[in-house]
Amino acid sequence: MSHQSIETPKNMVIAFDAKRLFNNFTGLGNYSRTLVKNLQRYYPEHEFHLYTPGLKVNEENEYFTDKTKFILHTPKRYNPLWRTAGVSAEINGLSPDIFHGLSHELPFGLNKNILKLVSFHDLIYEKYPKQFGWWDRHAYHWKYSSAAKRADCIISISENTKADIVEHYGISEDKIQVIYQSCNQAFQDEDGGAFRILPQLAGLTEYYLYVGSIVERKGLLQTIIAYSGLPETYRKPFVVIGKGDKSYTTKVTDMIRYYGLEEYFYFVNSISNADLLDVYDRSFCLVYPSIYEGFGIPVIESLFRQKPVITSDLSSLPEAAGPGAILVNPYSPEDITAAMCHLHDKKLYDEISSKGAAYVRNRFSGAKTAASLMECYSNLIEK
Repeated sequence: MSHQSIETPKNMVIAFDAKRLFNNFTGLGNYSRTLVKNLQRYYPEHEFHLYTPGLKVNEENEYFTDKTKFILHTPKRYNPLWRTAGVSAEINGLSPDIFHGLSHELPFGLNKNILKLVSFHDLIYEKYPKQFGWWDRHAYHWKYSSAAKRADCIISISENTKADIVEHYGISEDKIQVIYQSCNQAFQDEDGGAFRILPQLAGLTEYYLYVGSIVERKGLLQTIIAYSGLPETYRKPFVVIGKGDKSYTTKVTDMIRYYGLEEYFYFVNSISNADLLDVYDRSFCLVYPSIYEGFGIPVIESLFRQKPVITSDLSSLPEAAGPGAILVNPYSPEDITAAMCHLHDKKLYDEISSKGAAYVRNRFSGAKTAASLMECYSNLIEK
């Protein structure tokens, strides 16, 4: 599907909840920036409005402060309820064709003539409630379930998340459209553009790689146990990109010391895409045995860079990885160890890398995902 093939209503006015776009620099923020940038890139004839209660401008989001591309809306003074309800009067005054909540929420009080969409990434707080405090869990349930019911259309980033929405909120499947997410264009370009080499990783190549928050569900602890079972000939350096829960990070570092693996593991806090591009390119493979993901952006980032993936056979991860991964039982360190060994078969490694790269280019490119969303917008307006 190419963007040229879609006939869209002329001069659509599209408004977004851009809080995460400007203030979150991991999953939800990356989704928001990639989606909005691709829509503007491929469909510049439309008018794009960004609503945020505040913004932290840096190299990740400064693109969206360009007044020739976007119209930015912020409150005149701090109001903790602005995003939930206060912004509605301003949006109603604009009267856009579409309002799109990019991360599970919609403001209350929007006029009925405004088409309302909301993106759902995951329902992890419903699936694993013990990982959240009582207040957070109940607040998420109230806000997210309300947005799902009030939306004219729900955008789910995977079939797995769609099934969770149906199960937990009782929403009709007809109201939910699966539109996969893409990743930053730099990962998709063959040359990758300009990139930087992190000083703390200088000289390292062909390493195992983990990218993501250091939290229990993502399986880093099981990965360390799996690494301890590798034969010496397969013991490459292991690079961990991310930060997270302090108590779990302590368990991770304690486990590394227990097995005497300090010389192999390198930890780097969250980094920019410019830095991350080179980290992928010099890696051997991505090891990402998470038990639950709404989608799994690191999986497609790695595959776009033609690096195979070892990931979980649960939740949305088989959807994201396709033929570009060895799927494992994330609760089994032995399974992960075996997969790490199997990838040293050059024929298998090359086959998985090639098929994985073709799979993500065909399904998750910026052009294809933007076209799918623009088609959704157009169909809603026609109805």
